[in-house]
Amino acid sequence: MRRLFLAIDLSISVVERLLLLQHELRERVANEFGEHVRLRLVEAPNIHMTLKFLGDTTPELVPRLGERMEMLCETLFPFEIECHSVGAFPDLHTPRIVWSGFDDESHEVLELLQRTVEKECSELGIAKEHRPFHPHVTVARVKSRSRPSFQQILYRYDDVRFGRSYIRDVVLYESHLDHNGARYEVVERFELGSAEIS
Repeated sequence: MRRLFLAIDLSISVVERLLLLQHELRERVANEFGEHVRLRLVEAPNIHMTLKFLGDTTPELVPRLGERMEMLCETLFPFEIECHSVGAFPDLHTPRIVWSGFDDESHEVLELLQRTVEKECSELGIAKEHRPFHPHVTVARVKSRSRPSFQQILYRYDDVRFGRSYIRDVVLYESHLDHNGARYEVVERFELGSAEIS
């Protein structure tokens, strides 16, 4: 079985700004909570926005998935999205994951794309995701024995923008888990708008 997911990559400039955010947050958390709370930062190569987590997938299904995604993506146009604001799952008062979201226009475009991807995967027999789609980029995970509130730390980022990314493809990743955490390997890239216009 192969542990797979479909995602989009962000521009280098946006990733760089998110890395600065990570270090700023780590400093603020250390000042606020000391050693009781720490952030595990997502490494730069692992920063992405997940469209669909496929989970354990049989190797036989991968070529069929690739064909579906290639056909879908060649009919779509490249688009721009903007990273905007910072939040936490499940909420600011009991944070486990710290994320950056997207502006309203980007959210709408990503939601449409995710819905289409979900439909294609469902037709291949891949289970649907029943949780509401919330486009986000995970920047850190909170490690704590207590349940600290991040409201005072994150409220100042309500209207912060981290830049725009021009999305040219959808990426199929394989996740490899080891003692160092997750390592993501590109399986295939599906170019947007590659269909020839006659």
